[in-house]
Amino acid sequence: MKKLFILVVVLLLSLGGYIVAGPYITVSAIQSGIAENNPEKLERYIDFIELRKNIKAQLIAKMEESDRESEKNIFSSLMSGIKAKLVESMVESLITPKGLANLVEGRNAVKSLTADDPTPKQNEAEEKENIFKDARFTYDSVDSFSIRVPTEGNEEIRFVLQRQGISWKLVNLILNQNVN
Repeated sequence: MKKLFILVVVLLLSLGGYIVAGPYITVSAIQSGIAENNPEKLERYIDFIELRKNIKAQLIAKMEESDRESEKNIFSSLMSGIKAKLVESMVESLITPKGLANLVEGRNAVKSLTADDPTPKQNEAEEKENIFKDARFTYDSVDSFSIRVPTEGNEEIRFVLQRQGISWKLVNLILNQNVN
C-alpha cells in the first residue's frame, strides 16, 4: 500500500512538473522548428487557424479605429471593405512558418519575403537559435502563457500560448504593444 501511494505521488508530481514546464517545452520546440525550417514541427505547436483568425481581428479592429478617427466620406466606406479583404489575404500569406520566424526575429516580414538575396546569411542560423533571447516569459493564468519579445522602439510583440489538454499551442500574437 505504501509503494502504491509513493507511486501515485511520483506520477502526480511528474504530471504537474510537465504541465508547469509545458509552455517552455513548446517555446523550445517552436524555436527549434524555426531554426530547422521545419513547418511540420511548427504545425504541432502552433494553431495556425486560430492564430490567423486572432491577427485578422486585431488588424481589422485597428483599421476601424483609424477610420473612426478620420473623416467619414463615401470613399472611406468603400475602402473599408477593400481593406478588410487586403488584411485577410495579407495575414493568410504572412502567417506561415517563415513569416513567423521573421516576426519573432523582429524583422519586417514583408521585406524579408521580397528580399532579393535568396542565399542564407552565415549568422542567420545563430539568429534563429536565439529567437527568444531577449524575451520575457510569464504565466497569465493557468491556461495562458505569454512571451514578450521586444522590437525596435519602445514596443513588443506578445506571443500567447494556450493550454490544450496537457500540451500548449501558440494561438495569438498581439502586435506592437507599448512597453510600460
